[in-house]
Amino acid sequence: DGKDLTIFVSGLCTADAIEAKNILAKEGVSVEVINIHTIKPIDKEAIVKSAKKTKRVLVVENHNVYGGLYSAVCEVLAKECPTKADVIGIQDQFGEVGKLPQLKERYGMTVSDIVAKAKELIKQ
Repeated sequence: DGKDLTIFVSGLCTADAIEAKNILAKEGVSVEVINIHTIKPIDKEAIVKSAKKTKRVLVVENHNVYGGLYSAVCEVLAKECPTKADVIGIQDQFGEVGKLPQLKERYGMTVSDIVAKAKELIKQ
């Protein structure tokens, strides 16, 4: 499965990415979700294999996008398989403290946000 888009995800965002995948599937969009459980060492083979198949990558992470999963995935893609990529995560700012649902809303990391960003990326 997953011919239109790959979502690379880690940690707490995994369940939301899977839920977004299921919503998109009902709309005819085929998404592959890959849980990257370690950034070092990163699974280069899985990243390249999926990116070659879907040609579009969305990274979803629940922390700063700089120096995290997005950076690591893009480093692999730049060297091995240049691919359209985007990210959902905390941009270059300090995070806040709060309850998870409110923080997801504040930083644009809800299931709805993942679905919307995926659709946007697929249209490119």
